[in-house]
Amino acid sequence: MIFTRRASAYVGLVALVMLLLAACGGEAAPTATVAPEATEAPAEPTQEETQTISNAVSVADQTLGDDNTVTIETVSSDTAGWLVVHAQADGGPGPVLGHAPVGAGENRDVAVEIDPAGATETLYAMLHVDAGAEGEYEFPGDDVPATDADGNVVTPSFNLTFANSVAVSDQSLAEDGTVTIEEVRSAGPGWLVVHAQADGAPGPVLGHTAVATGINQEVMVAIDAAEATETLYAMLHVDAGAEGEYEFPGDDVPATDAEGNVVTPAFSVSGLETAAESTGPTVQLSESPALGAYLADAAGMSLYTFAADAPGASNCSGGCAQAWPPLTVADPAALKAGEGVPGALGTIEREDGTLQVTYDEWPLYYWAADAAAGDTTGHNVGNVWAVARPTHHLFLGGNDELGRFLVGPDGLTLYRFNVDEPGLSNCTEQCAEAWPPLLIEEGQTPYGHAGVVGDLGTITRDDGTFQVTYQGMPLYYWAADQQPGDATGQGVNDVWFVLPPYTVGTSSSDELGDFLVAVNDMTLYLFTVDEEDQSNCYDGCAAAWPPLQVEANEVPVPGAGVDGAKLGVTERDDGTYQVTYDGSPLYFWASDEEPGDTTGHGVNDVWFVVAP
Repeated sequence: MIFTRRASAYVGLVALVMLLLAACGGEAAPTATVAPEATEAPAEPTQEETQTISNAVSVADQTLGDDNTVTIETVSSDTAGWLVVHAQADGGPGPVLGHAPVGAGENRDVAVEIDPAGATETLYAMLHVDAGAEGEYEFPGDDVPATDADGNVVTPSFNLTFANSVAVSDQSLAEDGTVTIEEVRSAGPGWLVVHAQADGAPGPVLGHTAVATGINQEVMVAIDAAEATETLYAMLHVDAGAEGEYEFPGDDVPATDAEGNVVTPAFSVSGLETAAESTGPTVQLSESPALGAYLADAAGMSLYTFAADAPGASNCSGGCAQAWPPLTVADPAALKAGEGVPGALGTIEREDGTLQVTYDEWPLYYWAADAAAGDTTGHNVGNVWAVARPTHHLFLGGNDELGRFLVGPDGLTLYRFNVDEPGLSNCTEQCAEAWPPLLIEEGQTPYGHAGVVGDLGTITRDDGTFQVTYQGMPLYYWAADQQPGDATGQGVNDVWFVLPPYTVGTSSSDELGDFLVAVNDMTLYLFTVDEEDQSNCYDGCAAAWPPLQVEANEVPVPGAGVDGAKLGVTERDDGTYQVTYDGSPLYFWASDEEPGDTTGHGVNDVWFVVAP
């Protein structure tokens, strides 16, 4: 009876076999594979048990691990046979990826090692009979697919996902500037991203290439050899944003393995010194219509400075260095300045032992969100980062009493003169001896260092010299200031004042989102009882809710994320000047103790933080 059913299945499935042959690429001679010897042979079913067995296969979706094995939960077979795993082709079973023997009766947890290179997202677990030479796998040939009681081929499909993994070996940089990653397994479409090392962890992105779902072999990535370190990281990223567009550090975040670890094996690369010699200068000039001249690396990627740094010292490490990877070199002797770069290049040693490039002693960084040469998306981020300029005329300084304010290249405090008008200096002769103007050469463009976010310009003075302006107001030193941090000119004659780098900036919280803050980072509020450009908060109210004030003729400076067109000034009843935003006067709340506090939000249902 068993023989009759097997013969009938063979005759009835010739068409299916021909289809499978076509999916495999045409006719092929039967191959004979000797089944591995089972450690424990399944018990032979009795004739009565065999008659009641119905061919069936039960399989669940699963993830393919490094052992390249899929597991079929149960296989019921009315005779000895084979569980064969097929890839998908044209919506049905296609090429054979692997097979394993099954005995007559019920078989549990049948493990089948498959060829991962041919795996598709949908696979088929097909039961075949052992109809030819006993114990020899002969498909295509006698060992045709088995059918169930209704004559249907037993071949349930299941979905296969791939455990994210990357395999890479130490290597030499290829002549074409590429590195090769041996194998990338990806659970979905993604990117293989090569990172340089920074602070002992993945740092700047040196190059990337797309990878497909499944197994990707011999993945080649062109890298920026000039910025490469001896240790690199091959990191798998997901393609989670716009399909086919590399958007890190946006949606295309690093991928993780089954344990939640970022997939980023390290590997060593030799031959970088020779490659670096042929890649051009370490630092060169670049330019944009919006920002003018700034510094870039040999590949044209923008370089930045950090207001919290000091000459010869970096204060950006850990997570900061991942977002703002330092520009590093392997050997200070390899430093080369491009044509027209006026400053001096140098290096400082970071905590991880790498050498960070400095420009006029200020450490240089990339911004991870810049995706291509010419991108300057890091400029004024957080009001403390800016593109590195070939020459800096204004810097961010300060002291404990007044907070942050603008200083000149020598670190001495700069002042504004309230008697001046925008674009016009009224301080000459003896006044200019006590309050020397900040001057530059004819034809020079004034640039601010990181943290200086207002507009810079120049005016021509009566004596023909060129004075730097900030938000249109001329800038001066005070002859009595002796060293950086001195601000003895503050408030002189009630007309001389230091200049904060901006008046209103932004902060955020998970609860409230983005909101306005002052230059001291303290939260600003609006009062719904006020009228447009008019405050109704005085006396005891103003003591609890101090207004944000500026000096006469002072133009409020918008920080990053603030719409400058919405900033204004209103004169209060006491003759002082209060900053407004979109017509609403701005206030502090006396109960806020430190930056980030928003305890005034919702007070009496009339006080609220201000959205930018």
